[in-house]
Amino acid sequence: MAPGAVGGAVRSLQEALSHAISCAVACEPTAEGILSGVGTLYLAHADPARVRLVGRDSCQPRLGEQLVSGPSCAADETVALARRVLRGFERHVSEGCPRARAGRCPRGCTGSCVRRVLYACASSTETAPEVVHRYLRLAFERGGVVRSALQDPRVADLHALSLSVSGECERTRQFVRFSRQEDGSFAATFSPRDDTIPLTSSYFAARLLDDRFFVLDPVHLVAAFHLPGRRDCGLVRLDAAEAAALAARRSDAPEEAYVEALWRRFYECVALPGRDRSQRGYDLRTSWVPKRFWAGLPELAKAAAQGSGLPA
Repeated sequence: MAPGAVGGAVRSLQEALSHAISCAVACEPTAEGILSGVGTLYLAHADPARVRLVGRDSCQPRLGEQLVSGPSCAADETVALARRVLRGFERHVSEGCPRARAGRCPRGCTGSCVRRVLYACASSTETAPEVVHRYLRLAFERGGVVRSALQDPRVADLHALSLSVSGECERTRQFVRFSRQEDGSFAATFSPRDDTIPLTSSYFAARLLDDRFFVLDPVHLVAAFHLPGRRDCGLVRLDAAEAAALAARRSDAPEEAYVEALWRRFYECVALPGRDRSQRGYDLRTSWVPKRFWAGLPELAKAAAQGSGLPA
């Protein structure tokens, strides 16, 4: 994108506010998109009562509201603006914290607030951009009060989003299944409810430190790539065609079928007899393993294809 992406978005918003009652700024539903959207509202000196932040994929203007496009994350200055907003938020949250002022709180309360914001940005909830926007405005206005002001709806709403995404991150770590490819690398395709692959990729890098792998999320169009020896992953945002092409490149090694069969057999053997759903009225495993993940789990793929309950 040509230089001036942020400046163009700011000018478009100011022009729209000059003749419209209110505006909705459509941002990309990523951490960079939401944070840069907040920065755009501040740079435009927009009245918070007249603007709101919405996701680009699910925006629906209200009556009398004009839709304005936020800056594209393909521009370097957009990413720089997002980082500037996050640094400013961290600085304001640290105000009033003696440990932070003394430099002894790098991962304490301030780090927790930053982590909650990043988790909330990964939420697939349609209201997530505006929830983050209102929370950041509160932090910029009142500083460290956001650390404990759970009675404020703006804080409570963000904490609820963060908690929900944190749970989805744990499911991602639990239910991603890698398959060995013909070239010796590993590959996995996983469809989480929220954009959790960027938040969990370092976990897989630590577990598969000496292996080359990638994890593809075809829902949020993101892939994490890992090279042997690296303690982090490279993250790439894709379009639908690129995601489909990457998924089509997967080619499981011949022995992978035997590994999956071995795992299915092990799963069947450790089941406790006499405790299936038909005999006790419920199946606890259904609660711990949401059905939306069954198709990607070798031990439950057959049950998912049949549309039936878990095997005994």
